[in-house]
Amino acid sequence: MKPFLILFLCTFFTIPFAQAKRGIEEALFTWTDSPSSTLNVIWLVEEDEPTRFVWGKEGEKIERTAEIYRQSFYEKAISFWGIASDVKNARFSLPSLKDAEVEACRVQLTGLSPDTVYWVKLGKKEFKARTLPAKRPDRISFVTGGDMMHKPKYHAAGVKAMASRSPDFALLGGDLAYANGQDWKRWLDWIEEYADHARTANGLSIPFVVAIGNHEVIGGYGQTPKEAPLFFNLFPFPEENSATYAIDLFEDLSVVVLNSNHTQSVESQTEFLEGALKQRQNNKHLVALYHFPAYGIVKGGLNHSVSQSMRKHWTPLFDKYGLDAAFENDHHIYKRSNLIRDGKVDPSGILYIGDGAWGVETRSFPEKDRWYVAKASPTRHVIEVVIDKDVRTYRAINHEQKVFDEFVDRRDAVK
Repeated sequence: MKPFLILFLCTFFTIPFAQAKRGIEEALFTWTDSPSSTLNVIWLVEEDEPTRFVWGKEGEKIERTAEIYRQSFYEKAISFWGIASDVKNARFSLPSLKDAEVEACRVQLTGLSPDTVYWVKLGKKEFKARTLPAKRPDRISFVTGGDMMHKPKYHAAGVKAMASRSPDFALLGGDLAYANGQDWKRWLDWIEEYADHARTANGLSIPFVVAIGNHEVIGGYGQTPKEAPLFFNLFPFPEENSATYAIDLFEDLSVVVLNSNHTQSVESQTEFLEGALKQRQNNKHLVALYHFPAYGIVKGGLNHSVSQSMRKHWTPLFDKYGLDAAFENDHHIYKRSNLIRDGKVDPSGILYIGDGAWGVETRSFPEKDRWYVAKASPTRHVIEVVIDKDVRTYRAINHEQKVFDEFVDRRDAVK
C-alpha cells in the first residue's frame, strides 16, 4: 500500500475517535447543598472505559478516592444520587441517541472545610475549586446568564467574559448546550469549553448552580423529566429528576431555582416556592433563577402564556416575601427592568434582569415604550453581581469584556 494512502486511511479512521474524546474527563463543579462543605464533581467517560478519580485538599497529597456513581449519559435511568446500583433493566432508551457510547460520572464530596481549595485528578487532568466561606465576606461576586451555546465561538466568548471577572460562582439559567434533549455531542463541546476556561485569574474552576431551559428538553415546554435525559443524567439535584430547588449560598444569601414549564408546570411549583421563600424571607439577599422570563420583551412580551402563568403564580410570592432580583433568560437580548411590585413600577420592588444572551444570535425587539423596562439591548452578555457591604451592584458585561450597563441597589446597605 502506498504511503499517501496509508496516511489517508489513518486520518479518515481516527477523526471520529478524536471527536469522541472532546469533553471527556473534563471536571465540572456544581452545588446543590451547602457550598462551604460540599462539591459535586461531574464528568463524562467513554462507555465501559475505566475512569480514575482522586482528590484532596491543596497542600496535601492528592490521593483520596471516592465511590463514583456512573450511568449512561443518553439513556434515562431510574437511579438515586449517591447510590451505585444496577439499573439497566429499569431504563428506557431513545433510539436516536444509541450511538452515544458515553457515560456520566458523579461524585459528591462532603464534610469539606470552608474557604478551602480542593484538587481533583481525572486520569492525567487536574482541576481545582474552592468551597465558599462559612460566613459571607464583606465582598463576594457571582456571574449569571443563560442561552449559552448557539455557536461554540459565542459560548467561548461568554466564558471568557465571565472568567475576566473572577467570580466566586455562577448561576446558569438554562439552554446550556442547545442539545434539545438529544444531541449529546453538543454537550461534549459545552463541557470542554466550560471546564477548560471557566476559571478565575488564579486558575480555580468556577462552580455553578444550574436551572433547566427549553433546549434541555425534547419538546421544550410542557414535558416530563423523561424528555430531558441528558440534563438529568448529567446534573445532580436534591430531588431526583427535579430542577426545582433552593440553595443557601451563605447565611443571608439564597437562590431559589425554578422550572419555567419545561418538565414541571409553573402552577405545580407554587407550594414549594412559597415554602422556600417564607423560610428565607429575612435574608438580606434573596434571588430567583429560571429560564423563561416573567417580564419579557420578545415572543409576545407580557402576553406570552408562560409569562402570564408566572405573573399569576410566582411574582405575587416574590412580592410577598421580599425577593430582591429574578434572573431571567430565553429571549436572546439584554433586559433590565424597572423595580416592580404588584405589577407596577415601585421603588420597593423587584429587579428582573437578564433575558439570556450569553452565546446566541441576538434578537431585535420593538422600540416602543414598555413601562416595565429600564434598559434593553440586543447584546451578547453575562451579568456580574457584586455584593459589597450589602450593596448589590449588577453589571452587564459584553463579549469585549466591557461594562455596558450598571444598576446599584443600596436598599439593604449597612447604615
